[in-house]
Amino acid sequence: MAGFLFCLLALDISTALSAVLLPRQGDPTWQDTTLPAAQRADALLPQLSWEEKIAQMGGIRRLLGANATFNRTAWEALYPLQHGILSYGSQLNQAQDVLPYANMVREEQLNSSKVPWITVTDSVNSIYVPGGTLFPATLSLSTSWNLPLYEEIVASIRDENMALGTHWVLSPELDIAKEPRNGRVGEMYGEDVYLVGEFAAQYVKTMQERDEGGHMKVATTVKHFLYGQGSGGVNTASMDGGVNHLYNDLAIPYIRVLKEKPASIMISYSSVDRIPMSMNTALIQDMLRSEMGFTGLIMSDAMGILHLYTESNVASSYKDAAIKALRAGLQLELAPGQPACFPYLVNSSSDQEIVDLVNEAARQHLIIKFDTAMFDLPLPTMENLNRTLRAPQHLDVNRRASREAIVLLSNDGFLPQANFSQVALIGPFGDIIDPGSYAPTTSANPEYGRTLRGSLEARMGAGNVRYVKGVDIRTTSPNDTAGIQEAVAVAKAAGVAIVSLGSLSVYSQDAAVNQRTDGEFYSHASLAFPGNQQQLLDAVLDTGVPTILVLNGGQAFVLNNSTMRCNAILHQFLGGEFSADALVEIITGQVNPSGKLTISMPQADGAFPIYYDFLPSDNVGGGGSDPTDSTVCAGDWNLPCLNRDGAPMAFGYGLSYTTFDISGPQVTNSNSSGGSISIFCTITNTGNVAGKEVVQVYFRQQYSDIELPNKRLVRFQKVELQPGEARQVKFVIDKADLGYYNNAKYQVDSGHYTFWVGSSSRMADLKNATISL
Repeated sequence: MAGFLFCLLALDISTALSAVLLPRQGDPTWQDTTLPAAQRADALLPQLSWEEKIAQMGGIRRLLGANATFNRTAWEALYPLQHGILSYGSQLNQAQDVLPYANMVREEQLNSSKVPWITVTDSVNSIYVPGGTLFPATLSLSTSWNLPLYEEIVASIRDENMALGTHWVLSPELDIAKEPRNGRVGEMYGEDVYLVGEFAAQYVKTMQERDEGGHMKVATTVKHFLYGQGSGGVNTASMDGGVNHLYNDLAIPYIRVLKEKPASIMISYSSVDRIPMSMNTALIQDMLRSEMGFTGLIMSDAMGILHLYTESNVASSYKDAAIKALRAGLQLELAPGQPACFPYLVNSSSDQEIVDLVNEAARQHLIIKFDTAMFDLPLPTMENLNRTLRAPQHLDVNRRASREAIVLLSNDGFLPQANFSQVALIGPFGDIIDPGSYAPTTSANPEYGRTLRGSLEARMGAGNVRYVKGVDIRTTSPNDTAGIQEAVAVAKAAGVAIVSLGSLSVYSQDAAVNQRTDGEFYSHASLAFPGNQQQLLDAVLDTGVPTILVLNGGQAFVLNNSTMRCNAILHQFLGGEFSADALVEIITGQVNPSGKLTISMPQADGAFPIYYDFLPSDNVGGGGSDPTDSTVCAGDWNLPCLNRDGAPMAFGYGLSYTTFDISGPQVTNSNSSGGSISIFCTITNTGNVAGKEVVQVYFRQQYSDIELPNKRLVRFQKVELQPGEARQVKFVIDKADLGYYNNAKYQVDSGHYTFWVGSSSRMADLKNATISL
């Protein structure tokens, strides 16, 4: 209780408690549902009290505790100056248990003649609380490289959010996954700015689709502006970069997504050039507002404004932090904990600068609430909730997505195996799911879906699956190896082993949280398997038993020479409720894998950055004055000698049970002003199994005014072909898409351009053609 009351006791809110209860009077134009949202907001804003405007800039993010408990005293302590946004609280509560309480406070708000709540939640795999369809996490879905399928996924998540009354989500995440040690990679789309922008744009477009009345269905929040390669892979760490780095390496996805008019943008935790983003006027006002043209609402990350005072030491008090964030352009504070900082503005009503900024912040909130019909929609019903959550079409698209989200990294021909008689399932991930830290499910006892053990038993019969955990996920105690010998014996007896290893990402209240090694606020000092997992795998491989390795976790792993002895390796990243079923379907050949990496797999610990679109000067290598000197490593890294462009499992890579041939590209130039490039190629399924291949197009211009990556992804398309079938694929590329930012100005150069077409970013998988523009 003391924590909830702390902020309020420090403020004089005696006037606030009475002011917000006064009935609203004045211009009734805001009630006209035929008017645009901005016009309704302009009419209503002058009728709000100062305290109510402050209240719109925050909210209560913990409606319920565990076991659907509602603390009225704590609620009323926070309410007067924090009632703009509402979140559900504990992820342990079922959607059907949450809805009555959410509707209770929503109705109280409406009956008090106040501005209604709008419910804002995270929405990565699904709705925020259990009961909905649980999809694989963001990185897993991007490995499908299937935008039409992703549109169906987002539509399903959107409709389930709306059924619960959620009309604002804290997604999509546009961070670029170029730092493999970052624990939040599993929430990202990948390492390429074009791919990230296309997936995120599809998310925004689908989530914010308009209903029959012209209202936005669910508002989105693109995040985290701007975050890149933080020190040590931790998302609260600092980062450095000049304007060309910021624009070309980090901002391109935002520029793409702004075309879809997202409702809001979340500011990152990062300090850029020593200035925390929550008070970085140059990047928020000059870059985001003026140069990039964003006109929507700008919010903090959770406790980000507070960090100005408590972590970065650039503010002298809570109020000082609030003022600096407000002046920089922040208009909503996410404060799941207390104290929040914006309530400290309540005593600044005589400061005209603060008044003007608060008015604009409140206006932005009203626009979103009017645009999402919060003033007009009826409360959600239990009947519609039950009808919408886990609808058959949602489960169907989830199964299809899960099948395409798994990447086959290695296969010596052992897979597929249609008729296993017995199998040994070994490893700490064999009987849990690894869904990500924002997934509303328990890892060991998921409400929906099955673990890999459950899926194998459903396929083969429980008596034919021998499961041995072997070791814990992260424990390094000598006693943790006691199960290895049992695993070896079971593998020998079964004659084939499936070993499931990785890095665990679960939410904070999961029973296995003490084994967590991945997710927000985590980083990876090593990209090897945690704990004694490698020792377990080596022992199984030493038996000579055919072994399939299944990787779990929102990250890349270093697969050492011992690991590469596996007959096959699959990576499912962060799975959903049907991921284990999909794995079994792939292992047994019912499904042909078609996933492709969207992050590159490093060749050794420390051999990163490893992202494919490095600058030419990044890959000069060691070398020496004497090229015949065999003692000098010509690569980027020594011991072992490795090159950045030599990663076998690079961006875009993934195997299939069939083979494809992609012809060399034919490139034509429209030669018109502006104009476009047309690229044609023919893809043929040269194997004897139906399958899907991702045709990828990369390009580079010969010379430029600033250093540009060695190649950049510019288009992709997933194609399904029967054995022997051939199809021509055409890509149309606007010349404007071939440019870059030079000192914040976009330019497209004339000259020679090389285009590559193929099945991955590896040069061995690409064929090229050059054209002059």
